[in-house]
Amino acid sequence: MFTKLKTPDKFSRYTDPTGEFSNRELKLGVWYLKHKLLLQKIGKNILIVWCVVTVSYSFGYWLYYFSYGYFQDQKMAGALAREIPNHAAASELFNAKDLQVGRIEVYNSVSELFDFVAQVKNPNQRNTARVTYKFVYNGGETVSAQTLLLPMSERPIVYFGQKSDIYPTAPRLVIEKVEWKRIGAEEVADMGAFLAERMNFTVENFVFTKASKITGALNNQIEFDLFNDSAYGYWEPKFYVELIDGVQTVGMIYLVAPKFQAGESRNIDLRSLVDTLDVNEVKIWPAFNPFDTSVYLKVE
Repeated sequence: MFTKLKTPDKFSRYTDPTGEFSNRELKLGVWYLKHKLLLQKIGKNILIVWCVVTVSYSFGYWLYYFSYGYFQDQKMAGALAREIPNHAAASELFNAKDLQVGRIEVYNSVSELFDFVAQVKNPNQRNTARVTYKFVYNGGETVSAQTLLLPMSERPIVYFGQKSDIYPTAPRLVIEKVEWKRIGAEEVADMGAFLAERMNFTVENFVFTKASKITGALNNQIEFDLFNDSAYGYWEPKFYVELIDGVQTVGMIYLVAPKFQAGESRNIDLRSLVDTLDVNEVKIWPAFNPFDTSVYLKVE
């Protein structure tokens, strides 16, 4: 009928007079001391098992690698060497080849002024060349000038109007600097077609009238029709007009044709004061940059 109340043990009734730890902490401390050796044994066994497993795995992997994996890696390395192109040879495809300088001539333009002309070729398929150059000759040199050579193109590099008391002899072209710019396939897929479509100009109806007091012509007249056979109009396309007598070049004239529409025919009338000039043919060399979008007329 009556239940005997359970008397709390001494630990439950103990209270730390300093207040530094609770009765629960005291119980945990006693439990730890009683099981300390067991806990250390468990921890030691876990560590031993971990070491055995990891060392065994490492040893087994290295045994596998040296007996099989190493030889597979050697086979893979050989296959990659055969499949991947030679980087040294591939890099040569991206390095620009040197410009090729042809004949260099000097032409008398007016009195004591002379024009220097060098035929230069850019053999690179995708590199434009911005060239800083000058001409040197016995007794003097021109000031530096700049021009742009297109990929896979050849044209004259010219310096007009160098003053000299005597005819300049032993002329040389000095290329001071070349700034290469690569045109990627993502910009222009077919470089040959791109240039052919935009640099398509022809000459017809050439007439040369020599200066004569009898006819009243005060200077030599070079007249022809210039056709823009491309599908593009240009704001101010620039050209070099090569004057030819038979098989020999006898001079060079700079020409600008403002607002040259696609398909347009433009009558060109050029004059020369060279007394001995005879011309029976002209050749047009475009000298503008078709990669510069600002050169094109806007389509309205």
